[in-house]
Amino acid sequence: MDDKELTKDGMIPPVFVSRKNKILADLSTPAEEYSDLSPKGSVDEGIRDLIQDINTLPGLVTTSSCAGRISVFLEGRRVPNSSEEISQANEQRKFVPSGGKGAGKWLYVSHEPLKMDSSSANKEKSMHEMFGLTPGDGKPPGIEKSQGHAPRLVRFHFEPLILHIMTATLHHAQPVLSAASSSGFRESGLQGLRCLEGDSGPSPIVAVRSAGLALESIIGYCEEEGDEPVIRSLVSEEYLRMLVNMSNERFSINTERKERFRTAILDGCSVRGSNGTKSKGKTRPGWEDPETRKERKRAEGLMRKKALEGQATKANDQNATHEDEVGIWHSLNTEAL
Repeated sequence: MDDKELTKDGMIPPVFVSRKNKILADLSTPAEEYSDLSPKGSVDEGIRDLIQDINTLPGLVTTSSCAGRISVFLEGRRVPNSSEEISQANEQRKFVPSGGKGAGKWLYVSHEPLKMDSSSANKEKSMHEMFGLTPGDGKPPGIEKSQGHAPRLVRFHFEPLILHIMTATLHHAQPVLSAASSSGFRESGLQGLRCLEGDSGPSPIVAVRSAGLALESIIGYCEEEGDEPVIRSLVSEEYLRMLVNMSNERFSINTERKERFRTAILDGCSVRGSNGTKSKGKTRPGWEDPETRKERKRAEGLMRKKALEGQATKANDQNATHEDEVGIWHSLNTEAL
């Protein structure tokens, strides 16, 4: 169904159609040319199918997304107050790289579970090395080392899926919120009331999110007393591995909720056609709902089982024929003797 057509709530505002077309044009840019403001700089592979499905629905379009991620982040420096502090900050600014969050730095980012192998061949690169940390003694820096200021901390994060969906009207936002809440994303809601006050027309934005799965832990700090800053760890290798294991488990829960949301939103945002039947818009080619996929897999399994049974029966028949032939020749040889 085209966004310009009537829905059960009336005509979709032309301003939304224009906004959606622009967003879809950006998303259709080849992967090697596409770039956004995230650390990765592109749409996460783990959420690409969900985004494509949502964008086929009338009155909905995704504006930003994250499939979920493990990250290690070094805080930026606080804003200096005195002229002396400003001078010191300018002197140290050369350490702050680009591409960070504010004045900080991403030490590690992964949008997939982090595989850990206990074999000796894969233990050469520890979690400390992977996260850019120098092992320490587990003691935080003293006041004398931090020159009276709070140290810049290193934080380990697991962040679950977050998805922003622009809707044509509040009527279109309602089933999105319902699908999100029923799928486990209970902290979902409208991004802000300003989205209802646009000069060219309101386009409510729904934030799909779940804070309950989030995980955060301070794992280190930046030691800046020497000539070169050192990112020092406050925890053991075993502690880092525990955090990664916990995050991997939460990735699994995150994926389950994502699939439930996908099913719920495609069902909840269906619209009634003129004949009274449900239509889900321009469904992505090759997509099938969970029940259809289950039945297809079951049918394929039965066909494979039948084929294997047929092969086994044929093999048994051939063996029986061979044994009969051997028995006949054995009888003839016995009679000849």
